[in-house]
Amino acid sequence: MRATSTARVWVARTRSPFPVARRRAVLSKEKSGTILRAKRVKEDTRTDESNQNTTANAGLRSNANVGTHEDESGSVLGSAALIAGTTVGTGVLALPEITGPSGFVPSSEVLVAMWIYFIATGFCLTEVNLATLCALGNSKDEVSLFSVTRSTLGEAGAVVFSIAYVFMHECLIIACCLKGAEILSSGRYVAEVGFNEGVLVFGGVLGLFVALSSEKVLDFTNRMLVLVVVSALIWLVSLCVGEVDMANLERSDFSLMGNTISGISVAFVYQSVLPSVVSSLEGDVTKIKKATVLGTAVPLGMFLLWNAVVLGALSGEDLSVAGVNPVGVLASKIENGTGTMLIDTFSFGAVATSFIGFTIGLKTFIADGLSSIDVKSEPVSYSLTLIPPLTFAITYPDVFISAVDNAGTFGVIVIFGLLPPLMVYSYRKSAKEEVFAAKNTTAAEMLRQKASIDAVALPGGNATLFAVFAFSACVILQELFERVSSVR
Repeated sequence: MRATSTARVWVARTRSPFPVARRRAVLSKEKSGTILRAKRVKEDTRTDESNQNTTANAGLRSNANVGTHEDESGSVLGSAALIAGTTVGTGVLALPEITGPSGFVPSSEVLVAMWIYFIATGFCLTEVNLATLCALGNSKDEVSLFSVTRSTLGEAGAVVFSIAYVFMHECLIIACCLKGAEILSSGRYVAEVGFNEGVLVFGGVLGLFVALSSEKVLDFTNRMLVLVVVSALIWLVSLCVGEVDMANLERSDFSLMGNTISGISVAFVYQSVLPSVVSSLEGDVTKIKKATVLGTAVPLGMFLLWNAVVLGALSGEDLSVAGVNPVGVLASKIENGTGTMLIDTFSFGAVATSFIGFTIGLKTFIADGLSSIDVKSEPVSYSLTLIPPLTFAITYPDVFISAVDNAGTFGVIVIFGLLPPLMVYSYRKSAKEEVFAAKNTTAAEMLRQKASIDAVALPGGNATLFAVFAFSACVILQELFERVSSVR
């Protein structure tokens, strides 16, 4: 693997496409001695030099227009919007139920800490994604997280990734179907629809829509749903501010902070779109960092605001009831129909956009696996994607929080917390070994290459990697210990 961590290797040192013609023009200028000819040739030469520089800078850029060599790369704001839209989903609905026992202040501290944590793991994935792209040259504009995992951790890492990826998506699709069925069976939208029928209507109809729609239609639908969710949340917050009691926000139990980590982690899932962001921003590490921080900061603000409004409007007695749905309790406290409608709209939009994203992601993953055994049927891929979670949701209708919690611990934390620092460590170690194993490289060149290796997306060296890995491992081990203890 090339010992570099930036996408500058994509830039090719191309020569002018017209070297012979340009030399002839210069000779013609010298021979003619005319001012006009000289001026024209000089301008032409400048133009050609500009084109040459542009070509050199465009080179192998995936987003450069072949004809004009104009840079058509994405913007930081556009990439940040993609990350923000991906982050807002089912996790925000589960937040009040997960954070309620610990209270506003402890859960807010965990929210900020998990935001920083997932920025760090995102930087890890950015680094190894760039390294993989550099190793592939210009053969690909984008590589999947599965390919990145396999290239850095081998087949064993790829197996762990695959199991965790499928498990996470299945759990989150189950959670989406349960929450969607809850809204449909409330009677406010569709009369006389039972819960099980609601699961089938939500999952079946929306799943059929995903299967039959083009990529452009799905992208437009998802953007509109995100807009609806954000607009409904802002409107809802403005209505509920009057219900907030500061005494409710002061209630806290710091001993329960650890119980919120797994559920909160689901709310910060955005890493699946990082390969697209890296490609769109052409491997510019600075831009990718800005897009990641900005794109996750917006959802963080939304989560903190939503958490404050719901927990501030509900007393300890409201939240002490086993199995209580804080969002439902909040809806009952709002006396006008507009508030209830906004809560339902916000909730339905959040689960719908999450369902679309998780379904597409899991279907694509399953289709890739089936293609390796010469099975390329779309109905088979969608059936394997949707039938198991729909069946599970009908059989176990009370597992919404459990599904979110399991997805967070054994899916999100494994894929986007535990594996990324291992990937980075493996890449850095192998890259440096390759540099120092080079026989025909001068000492100065070796040092230069080593410096380029150390110019990484995540600062702090191995100490930072160890801290991220250790935290991820502790979360997983704690959850396993609690599961074992509860069985005994």
